[in-house]
Amino acid sequence: MTGRWDESVDLLIAGSGGGGMVAGLAALDSGLQPLIVEKQALIGGSTGLSGGMVWLPNNPLMRAEGIVDSHEDGLAYFDDVIGDIGAASSPARREMFLNAGFEMINFLCRKGVRFVRCPGWSDYYPNHRGGNESGRAVEGVPFDAAELQAWSAKVQPAMAKSYGRFVIKTNELRSVQYYNRTLPAFAVALRVFLRTKAARIRRRDMLTNGASLIGQMLKVLIDLSDGDPPIWTNAAMDDLIVEDGRVVGARIVRDGSAVNVQARHGVLLAAGGFSRNADMRRRYSGDQPNEAQWSIANAGDTGEVLQTAMRLGAKTDLLDEAWWLPSVFIADGGDAARALGSGRQRPGAIYVDGTGRRFCNESNSYVEVGKAMYANKAVPCWMVFDHGYVRRYVAGANPLKRRLPSQLIECGAVKRGDTIGELAGQIEIPADELGHTIERFNRFAAKGLDPDFGRGQSAYNDCLGDPGYRPNAAIGPLDRAPYYATKVYPADVGTCGGVITNEHAQVLDEQDRVIDGLYATGNITATVMGRTYLGAGGSIASTMVFGYVAARHAAGRRLAGEMSH
Repeated sequence: MTGRWDESVDLLIAGSGGGGMVAGLAALDSGLQPLIVEKQALIGGSTGLSGGMVWLPNNPLMRAEGIVDSHEDGLAYFDDVIGDIGAASSPARREMFLNAGFEMINFLCRKGVRFVRCPGWSDYYPNHRGGNESGRAVEGVPFDAAELQAWSAKVQPAMAKSYGRFVIKTNELRSVQYYNRTLPAFAVALRVFLRTKAARIRRRDMLTNGASLIGQMLKVLIDLSDGDPPIWTNAAMDDLIVEDGRVVGARIVRDGSAVNVQARHGVLLAAGGFSRNADMRRRYSGDQPNEAQWSIANAGDTGEVLQTAMRLGAKTDLLDEAWWLPSVFIADGGDAARALGSGRQRPGAIYVDGTGRRFCNESNSYVEVGKAMYANKAVPCWMVFDHGYVRRYVAGANPLKRRLPSQLIECGAVKRGDTIGELAGQIEIPADELGHTIERFNRFAAKGLDPDFGRGQSAYNDCLGDPGYRPNAAIGPLDRAPYYATKVYPADVGTCGGVITNEHAQVLDEQDRVIDGLYATGNITATVMGRTYLGAGGSIASTMVFGYVAARHAAGRRLAGEMSH
């Protein structure tokens, strides 16, 4: 296509999540003129809705605190957990992730983005070669939305808004949910309460989690652009424009009007995946059948931008995969439903399939558990728990008489039985098999053991368990009547398959040739994490790192990591 351009920039970026925002900053810093187009009214995408953690081995904050880690350990961890799954997680992409990731964190810190380490949040596979128990994730500090001035109303609300509007960092959530179980957890909860109280007294809207990460990067963009950041909202990428085999721009539908935008140095696709697209999920789900009915991803995760790249002949992989998150869906369940949603990591609860058998280590990575649900035809599965679980974890007005709200039983969302056999009848699974499963589980769980699936035997299982429970924070018997069960579905927070990119974030075609002028990062790509999830913030780290890489490459800048580490 030739003809007049309505706008002309150096780097056109589709999507305002972590990858798009980092790319915009790196482009400006490299002397390029970027434009970020966001189809929704709010900025932040899936990153803005998330916990906002960024997982990176041997990152600058770890080094500053003397936490032992290395580039070699990071590579060994990738190799041991992911293995060889093809081009999406090639050795070159892994090297680039680690090298450019370190450079990216330093770059953001220099620009004024403030991070803190997330100590104690172990890698998800700490027992594997190269795994780290001390925590490789970082997150943004609480950030005053007032610094964004008129733009503050355009940032996706923080995840913490669903937790009573507390000013709470993601790593603090681990402790706050156990405020009544140990004194250290209570101390963290008190700190969060006082911080929140102070913010309200000062009438400050403090952003945390993903909103802090997006808000801080937006502030830098505003400052670097003299108050006018290069972002369009309500602006959807409709199609790519190609001339002589090179992507030279895109047609953008902004507030209902089509605008042709020239991209002199390239187009970066950072627009997320297709979690909310039922047709695409049906077509590509393979052995993990899904029609998007359980997705809790960003509402804009509908796949149109991915389809534009596929129409150009982009090579794809991992389209059946997602960031699975086993979830309990109870309408209007409030705090009680939230307490049940964390059951797989807590003593007094197990997952069973339709035959009454356990099928996985419930406390492992949510992605792994979700995949196990599909692999074992346990969609949905049942979370079975006892009254001891209710007493410990379900909040209530009277802490001495904690019980599930009666309406959850009455509406059928939670089944109840005075005995295991009665509960089995309620959920229509064999009573003898469920009884045998729980008897065996209890016998070992009382000692803090799980010889069948190894639950509670890793630092990751421990770090999300109940710090006040002995002998094992992640596992305990179901031995206090009555007994309960609720359905668990393999929800997801985003798909993680899409176009194949090389180590420079350039999109490849079916013959593994670069599609000139086209870059991609984040959930629109086949992830460098493969079919696993290495640690808290792995997907955000991936989108941010390769967004950074794309902008530097488009500007012709060599990354320090390309020469050495």
